Amino acid sequence: YWLAEVTNLPEMHMPLFDLIESFIEPGEKTAKIQYHNNGWVIHPITNVWGYTSPGESASWGMHTGAAAWICSHIGDHYAFTGDKEFLKRMYPVLKGSVEFYMDWLVKDPKTGEYVSGPAVSPENTFLAPDGSKSQFSMGPSHDQQVIWQLFTDFIFASNELEVKDNFTLQVEEVKNKLAGPKIGSDGRLMEWAYEFPEQEPGHRHISHLFALHPGSQITMEQTPNLALAAQKSLDYRIANGGGHTGWSAAWLINQYARLYEAEKAKESLNVVLAKSTSHNLFGQHPPFQMDANFGATAGIAEMLLQSHARIVHLLPALPEDWSTGRATGLKARGGYEIDMEWANGELKSATIKSAFDQQVKIKYRARIVEFNLLKGDVLKLNGEMEKI
Repeated sequence: YWLAEVTNLPEMHMPLFDLIESFIEPGEKTAKIQYHNNGWVIHPITNVWGYTSPGESASWGMHTGAAAWICSHIGDHYAFTGDKEFLKRMYPVLKGSVEFYMDWLVKDPKTGEYVSGPAVSPENTFLAPDGSKSQFSMGPSHDQQVIWQLFTDFIFASNELEVKDNFTLQVEEVKNKLAGPKIGSDGRLMEWAYEFPEQEPGHRHISHLFALHPGSQITMEQTPNLALAAQKSLDYRIANGGGHTGWSAAWLINQYARLYEAEKAKESLNVVLAKSTSHNLFGQHPPFQMDANFGATAGIAEMLLQSHARIVHLLPALPEDWSTGRATGLKARGGYEIDMEWANGELKSATIKSAFDQQVKIKYRARIVEFNLLKGDVLKLNGEMEKI
């Protein structure tokens, strides 16, 4: 569903929210029976009968972060559409998920920070200090990042709906004390709270980079050091054989686009097309999985337009091979509809239509311009980011 909003297909997103709502009743039972927690939870796999229990193998099935991850789509849909009725409908869903993690998190006795666990970093394995192989630890980066995103979205939604009570204040307090992303001695973003060596350095998963994409905790503008560490993690994975399946290569397109690494994003797209695409354009894992199709499409859009940092960023990761082209009807957070045209690697023109009365920040290369727009206004800019 990464492609749904940015490619202006929000109606295709809606069945997912019906599914998420259907998790509540069985997810509350799972939370209570498995963990003695309030709220609801889901694990990596589900079905139409509301399966929310842990998976059969603990190394991946004990992924309680799945609920927080899937709830990120709620915040994203609202960021693109500004649909208050939708937010009111899904607010209890968000709150129920937050309630689970508020019970689940514990304070690290060494740091005083809140950590998730015992938890996994799907689906990687590390070598423990005693030489054994393990998947479980306290406060793995992936869990911390998805919970940070959930709490951030919940606080934002509460503010939008003018909800302020003891619970929202408690969530804010815990969010501010969550253990955050850490940089290892080798400069990479750490996958676990401690520098455990990976059993498989080229693992296809990049779970600990959720904060870069699809999350928004790590950005080039606001957290450049963490972004650089994320890039080192990506480069290390690929150098050791990572990105070799369809969906994982597709995820790399999006990750490198967020880092403004246009050529590396294009290279990952080429991998998807050359190694993981059938003649009928179905994506291969192998075997067939739609993840590669959807992820690659989202990645192409992410190379052309980004808005996760609350700035409408035009052509953030345009590769040399795409030196001339145009895109129409893309969407940015804030409800902006964008048309662009470029030639010889340079922006020629951009049209931004606003769905609301608001101030917009638009970035192209190093330049940022601001305009006040009314609902329905159509802003036209030339390549110098000047009003036409």
